[in-house]
Amino acid sequence: MSQPRPIENEQHREKMVYQVVEQVARYRLSVFASLERLPAFLDYGPREVRQVVQECERRQLIGSALLHANLRYWHLLAAGAEAFRCSEERIGPLSEPAKLRAFALLRFCCLSDTSRHHLAPDELRQHFPDLARPGLPNAYYFDPSGVGRLGFARIDAGRRGRWDRTLQSVQADMREHLAQAGFRRLIHAGRFEITVLTVFRQKAQRIHEALAKQVRGPCVPVNVVALPELLPLVISCP
Repeated sequence: MSQPRPIENEQHREKMVYQVVEQVARYRLSVFASLERLPAFLDYGPREVRQVVQECERRQLIGSALLHANLRYWHLLAAGAEAFRCSEERIGPLSEPAKLRAFALLRFCCLSDTSRHHLAPDELRQHFPDLARPGLPNAYYFDPSGVGRLGFARIDAGRRGRWDRTLQSVQADMREHLAQAGFRRLIHAGRFEITVLTVFRQKAQRIHEALAKQVRGPCVPVNVVALPELLPLVISCP
């Protein structure tokens, strides 16, 4: 087994620093397992990842806090937010509900078998100008596989098994996107989907079965993904 090589030069180290802070800024948080997958780190090992993360901390670009009892996460500090033109509200540790939402998106986009790209509202307006409207939620992603699809992530953080309420929310999401001309064009072209991110596999199965039983079937493809890794965060949410 080949040994990880040392970081080649200062230019590449700066590229690594940029990608670390950019991911934290994009998702509001990141964890070590996700940072290891960044393109700049592909030829390097955990030691080099830690070195670069520590460099980011020394520069006060990012800080760390507990995600839950067994895992830490990194969040933006003021210098990192300034570098990526993020608002002040994105600086510092996240609230428990915000941690859950941010980690769910990070887990789905960066730590799944298929790599996806979370789109900030300004990026959505830039790449899909006909979708622009006030108050766009920060929950869209792009899946480059196949023909490429824009997606909307519905994060189900309910501790109780009220799958029916989640189903109602998904149906409302379908109606809302179908009512907008830009999204409707993507839907008819087979290039838009909704993904429900939930904790329990049983709940995911119930939602999936309920969608399949709809008389006319959903007009928008809906994926239901169970993320058991969210459970420690759900328990800690107020």
